[in-house]
Amino acid sequence: MKRASKSLVLLLTVTVLAFAGCQNKENAAASGGAAPAPQPTADPHAPFGMFNSPGEGETVANKSWCTGWALDDSGVAQVTGTTETGAVSSARIEQPFPGVKEAYPNVPGNDKAGFILQIPDLPPGPHTIRVEIVAKDGGKATLVRNFNVK
Repeated sequence: MKRASKSLVLLLTVTVLAFAGCQNKENAAASGGAAPAPQPTADPHAPFGMFNSPGEGETVANKSWCTGWALDDSGVAQVTGTTETGAVSSARIEQPFPGVKEAYPNVPGNDKAGFILQIPDLPPGPHTIRVEIVAKDGGKATLVRNFNVK
């Protein structure tokens, strides 16, 4: 009989605790609060890539082309370049880029990892372009390049 009563006490304790947890969530929702939101997890396979041109510190003509490549295990959705002036340029993606397929044979899209975008109209002098890679799964990565316009 003692074993049965211990099991019953344990069952009642678990039931009361579970009920109290439900009540706390309902009370929080009723009072305008909410249950804690799940925390986002880091993308274990974030997008990655590399600049080809312009080279770091290179001097280029105004409105030159910025090239490179980008990969992600879910695929690349978009590549955008933004300069320190706020000028934005969208890249053409899924372009062939030599050597990427051989270097990353197990990453989907490796045969068309290239991107190309026109550097916006900028005055002569030093500039910075930030190229944001957005993956199809929402992951993001940023490449930064300093260059000069003649």
